Amino acid sequence: MKKKSQLIALPCDCKCCMFVIEKTAWEDGSIDYGISIQDSRYDHNYNTLWGRMKRAIKILFGKPIYYNDVYLNGEETFNQLIEDMKRLKELKFSEGGIE
Repeated sequence: MKKKSQLIALPCDCKCCMFVIEKTAWEDGSIDYGISIQDSRYDHNYNTLWGRMKRAIKILFGKPIYYNDVYLNGEETFNQLIEDMKRLKELKFSEGGIE
């Protein structure tokens, strides 16, 4: 089944993770939202066995890796997130692309 999707990503102010909201529209008209908190180290080759061992060492001796916390400093960033979420809610997918 064909789908079209768009997402917004909000990095944590300390750059350790990011808050991601994804909207997916399927050809049958159903719409899904995916909301996740992703570790910023995910894309830096931590998927292999050696990478997972390096991640464990960082947890033991360095800054821990959190999956449930996004630190936002001040209200400006939070207000921008709300505005982005409102725009994502109103987003319509047309046959040729995004309206």
